[in-house]
Amino acid sequence: MEKKRQLQGYLFVALAGSLWGIGGFFVTKMSDMGVSSQMTAFAGHFLALPSLLIYLLAKKGLEGLKISKKVITIL
Repeated sequence: MEKKRQLQGYLFVALAGSLWGIGGFFVTKMSDMGVSSQMTAFAGHFLALPSLLIYLLAKKGLEGLKISKKVITIL
């Protein structure tokens, strides 16, 4: 079981690194088209939102979207 979790962790790290590297390509293309850095940052976060929502809903249901009062007081 521990080996499986370790392999999964390595795969997640590899996936994150690959996506981070691919992001540079899109940033360059958007800059070439004259898009501002603020719009580039917004687009990246906006496009990440649906996949994160789907993941949270699949893993934890609506409970995954709730924020506890303890966390809100820290913010």
